[in-house]
Amino acid sequence: MLDLKIINGNVFIPGSGFFNLEVGIKDGKVAVLGDSKDMPEASETVDAGGNIVMPGVIDPHIHLGIFGEFAMECEHETRAALAGGVTSAGVFMGGGESYLPQLGSLIETVEQKASADLFFHLSIFTDEQMDEMDECYKQFGVTSFKFYMAGVKGVFPGVTDGFIYEGFKKVASMGDRAIACTHCEDQSVIDIAFDKVAKEKPNGTLADWSETGPNMAEEEAIMRACYLAEQAGNRLYIVHISTKDGADRFALLRKNENCRVYGETTSAYLSVNKHDPFGLLGKMLPPLRDQADTDGLWENVRQDNIDTFGTDNVSMTKAVKQAEAGMLGAMPGYPILQTHLPAILTEGYHKRNVPIETILTKATMNPAKIYGLFPQKGTIAVGSDADIVILDLNKERVVRADELFSYGDFSLYEGKTLTGWPSVVVKSGKVAYKDDKIIVEPGTGSYLRRTL
Repeated sequence: MLDLKIINGNVFIPGSGFFNLEVGIKDGKVAVLGDSKDMPEASETVDAGGNIVMPGVIDPHIHLGIFGEFAMECEHETRAALAGGVTSAGVFMGGGESYLPQLGSLIETVEQKASADLFFHLSIFTDEQMDEMDECYKQFGVTSFKFYMAGVKGVFPGVTDGFIYEGFKKVASMGDRAIACTHCEDQSVIDIAFDKVAKEKPNGTLADWSETGPNMAEEEAIMRACYLAEQAGNRLYIVHISTKDGADRFALLRKNENCRVYGETTSAYLSVNKHDPFGLLGKMLPPLRDQADTDGLWENVRQDNIDTFGTDNVSMTKAVKQAEAGMLGAMPGYPILQTHLPAILTEGYHKRNVPIETILTKATMNPAKIYGLFPQKGTIAVGSDADIVILDLNKERVVRADELFSYGDFSLYEGKTLTGWPSVVVKSGKVAYKDDKIIVEPGTGSYLRRTL
């Protein structure tokens, strides 16, 4: 007897295509795929109604605990993720202290509070943290490490190319399942640009804020990062590519067979820009760009030069955001997890006719493979985790922040109609979201340890 079966769905298996199959689930895993005549009885049946049945989305890039308590954000924001079809997420952890004394309690919090599965990327700022990378893997299964080529002014510094190169060599020594991530902006270029804008336009707009992060600062840093990775021999993941120039340059660099690199952009850079009416609620690092950059990023998605979609989610309220404090006073970041998949589908599939297979593969299988989670995650196959989304590709919904599950009280899509939403989300073999309600308690999610 199965625990659950999903019938009448158009099942999407990344890398293979769409199939008229039923999905049988037992003990949190996919147990059988087959025709109705071959499917055992189940305690519960979900009728997909002809909609797409796809693996749960993996958001490889979120932040938790920056402006709110980690436990609180872990609880609320993973419920927002779940309602948006995101069943697993990679959390970037930062700070200048040793991670070894922290990770155990953070993992306990994930196991108690999360509704989606989480894995950690550790940002490396100090020699001590670099020395502990192997131990962070051995004790906690962390295999991804981030290096900031540029810091956040007044918050934390970037690190030098020499430091990054040493870190890349350390990642290379851990083997091909380990990976380095980089925030690619040239520190000196953005420092000069920031000081100029701050002096000339201290009360500027979101469009003015964009001038603090020139496009060429991203493109130049991508070139340096790829060169360092080529020399060190590690796999490299470029986070949040935000410009057409950066994406175009990345497309050229990845043709070098000795440079094993992957590129991410975000749902925000793919769907909104610096002229949108939300104003300084959209302040972010790197900044939102022009429509031409959005168009250029989508073309690189279409050409398979971008591998994954993240959110760079930084949850906060309007009170924390302080948009009224002006361009320099407003905090960077926005809550965006629940609208991640609908925004991508609206802009990519519905508006631009990007193949649905391309979009869904980059949202599921690609991040699972890059971060060592496949085939546990990122596919629908016998033995894989039963994290499954029934996607109504044509469902329209007007976004209202007060109807979303994030504790944040604003959305970049407020009042906009997005098309393509989950109707049912199955997490670890149980129906977790249905009829616009989350029907599981916090703690459904788990911490994902990875192996080398």
